[in-house]
Amino acid sequence: MGRMPSPALITLGRQVRRYRDAAGLRQRELADHLGYSEPWVSALETGRLLPKADQVAALETALHIPSGVLLEVCRQLDIDPTPQWFREWRDVETDADVLRWVELSNVPGLLQTEDYAAAMLGGDKASVAARMERRQILTRSDPPPPILHFVLDEAVLYRGYGGPKVMHDQLMHIADSVGPRITIQVVRSEMNPASAGAFIHATVDGRDVAYLETAVRGLVTSSQEDLKILSNAWESVRSFAMPQHESIDLIRRTAEERWS
Repeated sequence: MGRMPSPALITLGRQVRRYRDAAGLRQRELADHLGYSEPWVSALETGRLLPKADQVAALETALHIPSGVLLEVCRQLDIDPTPQWFREWRDVETDADVLRWVELSNVPGLLQTEDYAAAMLGGDKASVAARMERRQILTRSDPPPPILHFVLDEAVLYRGYGGPKVMHDQLMHIADSVGPRITIQVVRSEMNPASAGAFIHATVDGRDVAYLETAVRGLVTSSQEDLKILSNAWESVRSFAMPQHESIDLIRRTAEERWS
């Protein structure tokens, strides 16, 4: 038995159909104009499809709707591009007092520039906006921003997204992010034990919660056994990491020598 369409998406679909009818277009005509299939338009209008931000913009143009009108409908309906399994962690991240973050291949989300995020996310504007919104916890005043400790595998610096300029600016942004509440260290790939993979260990009001990447999706856990394993993994990885000043020198040098 198939999943029932989201009520929010059904409402959005009805709005699209109303604008299409007002424009005097059939589904096939709208599909041809957009360069999509008629089943795509049908799925959208029946609430079985969540359009990307660029698709919403194309719909507005095709239906002669003022720019941003349909996108605002999406926002009002709280159609969140963030996967359901990540929303629980996003709440933890927002409330965290301390975040200890180990990354093996990609720049941590909270340190990503907009251009790097866009390259990683295939230009999906809604997803990029959601990722950029997460960074607000770094500049908030009440409550104070969390304390963040990052350990990045050296591979993060060499895995390119978006071309040399994007990577150069991204690495310089990482280096410039160090401050009283943010520490950043790099661990050489050949020295990295990384037995637990990439993970984030958060402390929220005295309790610990962790987030792990898997091949299928992210996993949020508060299991004491899991937390003990990850705590030990954190200490192990950090003990092999370079001191912060050496790490920042390596990041800046890599930006200039590899990505300029």
